[in-house]
Amino acid sequence: MIDIIIPAYNAHDTIEQTLCSIAYQNIANLLNVYIIDDCSKKDYSDVVSFFENFINIKLFRLPENMGPGCARQYGIDHSNSEYIVFIDADDVFADSFSIQNLYNNIKENECDLVIGNFIEESSNQFYEHNNDLTWLHGKIYKRSFLEKYNIRFNETRSNEDNGFNQLILLCEPKMVFLNSKVYIWKNNSKSITRSNNHEYQLTGLEGFAYNINYALENGLERNCNLTNISNLAFATLISEYFYYLKYYDTEEIKKMLKQSKHTLELYNKFPLSEEVKETMFINQIKSSLDEEESRNILNPIISFDNYIELLKGIGD
Repeated sequence: MIDIIIPAYNAHDTIEQTLCSIAYQNIANLLNVYIIDDCSKKDYSDVVSFFENFINIKLFRLPENMGPGCARQYGIDHSNSEYIVFIDADDVFADSFSIQNLYNNIKENECDLVIGNFIEESSNQFYEHNNDLTWLHGKIYKRSFLEKYNIRFNETRSNEDNGFNQLILLCEPKMVFLNSKVYIWKNNSKSITRSNNHEYQLTGLEGFAYNINYALENGLERNCNLTNISNLAFATLISEYFYYLKYYDTEEIKKMLKQSKHTLELYNKFPLSEEVKETMFINQIKSSLDEEESRNILNPIISFDNYIELLKGIGD
């Protein structure tokens, strides 16, 4: 059996299409669907009453609004199937074979994680995400692997999915990448990541930095491979350097820098060679910069080495 966990906060305008895409799955009989109501203004009882005629569905309501990560963790803690799939209450599966595709591959390959492609829908175009290691979209997880390493969502409200996935990767799961689209990230201007003209790109920076540290700290506690931990820490410092160049004069960056200092402290316990660092820096420049950002990188206000010195000088 497969548990489908849906965190929902005031999602009444979109959750029916999400549930339709689940009921439409050709292995719907193998699915247990859990809506975790994150203290919405009104309940989902009418929606559940309708869909329980077609799928096995349960509704839980949190006592207070706690954010999507806590809602997902509540769903994990109150379900028990062998496999877990997450979907947001404003998204849909790509077609009726999406979950079967994920399920068949995790079973046949006897692995812990399967990663499918997903489509990101914007107001006027579509983007395909392949081999994604950040979002929860289009993935299926083996519960026993999460339990073995005690991998849980933390209580932050932004980028908690990245912290969750990065910790999983540090624990070195057996995983398979699918070359097929299984999930559609629907365009919703009211969602956390897209509201207020995508301000989350800036306001989520502290959460991004915190969640990487969450993964690094927990990876150390679980005796994960030290090279993997160092690679993640250094790659994060590069990303945060680029964010600094783009948003250096904002309050959000000041919050991020405190977390970045801690990332540097974790990295310095197991530093990489200069050759590896240089290769990672060049590769990340090639892969992560668009034309709009390139001016700041080609003519930086501060070098990467000076950025590291800046972090060292930040007070606790």
